[in-house]
Amino acid sequence: MRRPFLTNSFLSLKSTMIRLHRISIILTIVLIFGQYPLALAQNDNSLVLGFQKLEEREYKDAIDLFTQVLDSEPSDTAALSGIIRASLLSNNLRSAQKYIDNAIRLHPNNPEFLLREGILNNLKGDYDKAIISFRKGITLSKSSVNIQFFINRGVSHMQLEKYEDAAQDFTDALEINPRNASALNYRAFSNYRLGLFEESIADYNQSIDLNPENAAAFYNRGMAYLRFGDKQKACPDFHKACSMGNKNACRMIMTECTTGGRR
Repeated sequence: MRRPFLTNSFLSLKSTMIRLHRISIILTIVLIFGQYPLALAQNDNSLVLGFQKLEEREYKDAIDLFTQVLDSEPSDTAALSGIIRASLLSNNLRSAQKYIDNAIRLHPNNPEFLLREGILNNLKGDYDKAIISFRKGITLSKSSVNIQFFINRGVSHMQLEKYEDAAQDFTDALEINPRNASALNYRAFSNYRLGLFEESIADYNQSIDLNPENAAAFYNRGMAYLRFGDKQKACPDFHKACSMGNKNACRMIMTECTTGGRR
């Protein structure tokens, strides 16, 4: 009569042990997966602080924060973008190259990393390679091209003295944003080098309207007026630029706008 009692006790104990084992497994799973929201929260916080440091130009601190994120999430696009920008802005080209190569390997269809690669090649003076990177990025971007692709590729063409190609890039940029002062200034300079002085002056007019504190724009417009044969308009621009600290403009006043020579 005792045997059934032992059997029932054994079954009860076994059942209890199974339940405890299941509870242990569930608790283990909760602990493992419960770490992910915490890790994500920490990463989000590091990203926010990293971009804040980037805006404050504290590049070393920004790099440290983005590195923390990449240590746990090596393919995080925001962290890769941040650390590349911080490296470029701090002129740490070797670090920028490392992270750009890694980013393109992990995200070959992300246009932003090709943009950064092109900018890096411009900084290194390898303008032909930069143009290739920008071209690939523009192709991948399809209908939503970042204006910076055209502006930076235009700079590459300017450095290679391919001013017609440069002017076209800046025109493409201005089709995206007609009020981009950088694109207007660069196209004005390209047109100046092509001998298209009226077109150059027109672009400088718009650029100065957008940013009247740009001394270089006044000086360059003065040069365009001078080459166009209009010294009466050139000299006021040289005086304005000189008063804003542009030394080249001050020299032009001495050579072109003295009392005897000014008209």
